[in-house]
Amino acid sequence: MDTFAQAIEGWHDFYMMIGAAASTLVGLLFVSLSLNVDVITHEANTDIRELTIQTFTSFLNVIMLAVVFLIPDQDPLALGIPLLGISGFGLYVTVNQFLKTRRAELHAWGRDDVARRFAVPVLCFLAITIIAVSVMLGQSGGLYWLVPVMITLIIAASSNSWDLLMRLREPTTER
Repeated sequence: MDTFAQAIEGWHDFYMMIGAAASTLVGLLFVSLSLNVDVITHEANTDIRELTIQTFTSFLNVIMLAVVFLIPDQDPLALGIPLLGISGFGLYVTVNQFLKTRRAELHAWGRDDVARRFAVPVLCFLAITIIAVSVMLGQSGGLYWLVPVMITLIIAASSNSWDLLMRLREPTTER
């Protein structure tokens, strides 16, 4: 096993824990949202639906990142290319959902609040892109920057989840 693979192996427990946490949270979100599917699919709630998709995307990206890091005997390209793909997917979905939300007429939240909810994941996915390039160049030091990025993604998605659930509990006449 070369030095790069050994450096990645040292992150095994962290990625097991962060992947399990994201999996648990996305499962809880799925169950709670499926109990309110009528509200989410209502035509007037485009912003809620788009934020839900973006929130799921953040959780799923953390899970995908964890899975990639749990693959044994990684070399820089074998790790960097999936990181680049995951960040590209996250950026595409998040920007797409943001644009759909900005075009929606009715908003559960103000336009500035909607922008903030999407800006944090975009910054995280841009950071993952930079980290992916550094990994493909054989630099393992950038992997430490994934810790705050992944924690930020989970916190942002958890915050969105809480706000979504609180919004779904409001009386129907206000939606």
